Amino acid sequence: MINPRGLFQTAGLAIVLLMTGAKAQAVGFGEETVSIRLGTFLSDFDTTATLSGPNGGTSVNLEDALGLDDQQATFRGELGWRFAPRHRVVLGYYDFERSSVGMSSSSFTVDTPEGTYVFDANATITTEFDWRLIPISYAYSFYKTDDLELSASVGVHWFDATIGFTGSATVTPPGGVPTPVASAAEAETASGPLPVFGLQAGYAITPKWVVGGHLSYFGLEYDEYSGSLVDARLDTEYWFTDNFSVGLGYTWYNIDFAKEKGPYKVGIDYLYNGLEAFVGFRF
Repeated sequence: MINPRGLFQTAGLAIVLLMTGAKAQAVGFGEETVSIRLGTFLSDFDTTATLSGPNGGTSVNLEDALGLDDQQATFRGELGWRFAPRHRVVLGYYDFERSSVGMSSSSFTVDTPEGTYVFDANATITTEFDWRLIPISYAYSFYKTDDLELSASVGVHWFDATIGFTGSATVTPPGGVPTPVASAAEAETASGPLPVFGLQAGYAITPKWVVGGHLSYFGLEYDEYSGSLVDARLDTEYWFTDNFSVGLGYTWYNIDFAKEKGPYKVGIDYLYNGLEAFVGFRF
């Protein structure tokens, strides 16, 4: 399977080598064929997880109740291909991996087909929450001038999420009796494509200074999946040359997602927001 992070890093290196080895083609606002952004995203998190079933289940905030880090800096990449003046495809990549070892502030229950786990208050719990997001979209520019571009988009946000808890708990296997376990471990995963629809805008205040933003949304009720997603971003960048820029951005992203299979439910209410510093290339 192709690693998107490696793809972005390889593409960025190729652009740098191109620019240092030969004069890159001069392009202006909205004229690029390929665009690349490579940046560092400093995010604040607020995550609530629920793993419930017929024997119960508690919604638990991973940062407040279990001490998971509520801030993290991570790599963020974006690759765009404008295959016609008003048509382009954009691929993005985020990858957050967080874990903590701490005292739980309250008891909570995890109910799965493998058994029911009751983690006690003040128990030492190892918590893991990994989140990978790969958004891909097609955008059509319905209004385009030399300094302003407005577009609408449709696409999917492919995500992979893993939630895991390890610590002392009372475990009740299916049809069994409750048994204290010194080190019980339970992890669940959820993944899939989430359809999104969006609007984007870009404005060249000067030939070198550009501001932009986008807003994407989806609401889903299909088969065993349900939820909603809001993705909003504002950014600005300054083009030191026709082909190289430095920029700052702010992103607010919230997903409330649930997967229900029979009486069992995996739910994630996940919010992150923060600032990004990035470099851009276009040609």
